[in-house]
Amino acid sequence: MQQSLLTERTHLFCPCIKVAVLVDIEGPVDLAMLDAAIGQAVAANEIVCSTIGLDLDGKACYRPTGKPLYSLSLSAEPWEVLVASAHRRPCNLEEGPLLECFAQQLGAALQLVLVAHHLAGDGLSMAFLMQDIMRSLAGEPVVFKPLKLLCPSTIGDSRSLNPVMRFVLERQNSSWRKTGKAFTYSDYNRMVQAYWENRRIFIAHRRMEGESFAKLLHFAKKGNITLNSILSTSMIKVKGGKVKLGLAVSVRPEGEQAMGNFASGISVQYQYNSSKDLALNAQAVQKRIRRKTQSNDARLFLLRFLQAIDPTLIDAAYFAAYDGYDHPIARRMQAMFGYEGSPAQIGISNLLRLPIQECYGEYRIKNFCFVPPLVPNNAFIMGVATLGSAMELSLIGSSEDTQTVLDRMVQELENLVE
Repeated sequence: MQQSLLTERTHLFCPCIKVAVLVDIEGPVDLAMLDAAIGQAVAANEIVCSTIGLDLDGKACYRPTGKPLYSLSLSAEPWEVLVASAHRRPCNLEEGPLLECFAQQLGAALQLVLVAHHLAGDGLSMAFLMQDIMRSLAGEPVVFKPLKLLCPSTIGDSRSLNPVMRFVLERQNSSWRKTGKAFTYSDYNRMVQAYWENRRIFIAHRRMEGESFAKLLHFAKKGNITLNSILSTSMIKVKGGKVKLGLAVSVRPEGEQAMGNFASGISVQYQYNSSKDLALNAQAVQKRIRRKTQSNDARLFLLRFLQAIDPTLIDAAYFAAYDGYDHPIARRMQAMFGYEGSPAQIGISNLLRLPIQECYGEYRIKNFCFVPPLVPNNAFIMGVATLGSAMELSLIGSSEDTQTVLDRMVQELENLVE
């Protein structure tokens, strides 16, 4: 059954919105076996078997096709190049696929790179998809997960916003509907090409394991500081100055393993206090984060706010920013979302300890690196995933010093536990 995009609408025409994971698989697997396993896993997740329909009036919806939609290619390119290149390609949302897969043999392991449009799911969705692939490889049953989206009955809607904000947005929507327009996939393809004409993307990666990671976990537990707060603070220190940090927040129902977008977002502002050590700064950052995450209104604000805006006006913000669309309300929305000038905000998307196994029969996930999308209003974003006794860090950014920035962050973490 078709389902309309709701909170997912902000992903529809975003020019840089792909989610990626890098996995090394140990065990006797060849390309044909891998292809069959991916096919079974995709078929079990209805959202990946869907395309995105777009009406002339701008209404967009998921359209399940009943068949697995994905591509699988052998490639000797470095995985960072594959992910960066995939970001630059507009996705064929109308026909699919929403998922691209790349494989190559690396010694005894097979390296698999999955790149999905965010409309197929969030970071945790990619972990659950990988779990289905591994179960298929091991000959284990894979459970079918029907298309499931967040809905107002569980997260609230625009009626949860304060009355003044709701009134302003309703007036804005009314004016927009009289003077605005609906955009097409042809417009989207042109805008994505224009967006990437003078932009580059860089991806850095570090792995923390063994004694250094164990010490970091012990330090966090002893100081009653979350690892996420420590990572966030290291980012703020390296960035310097007063920093606006965006954090992805899971709103996934307990036990839900379907692919989809079950995430919201919050932001905090903080300037690193150089007269205090990183631990004390991390405690201060943690207080700011918890003030938001422990409030349902704060955690769900973004999702409720998006529902209060006309869907085609959400689209228009991108076209005003990157395709020369000249409309006063669209430009206002562009500024509100931060799609102008050089982005100053930074972000972190931490999947925490992944709720999946490492081993499946004779197969094992050796590495799991998550790379979040570099959304247009961020200078760089860190992706974090922990599996077994290792934590994988990625940093995706638009500057050539992205690897240097990540190295400095990791050095701060290592200094903390020396």
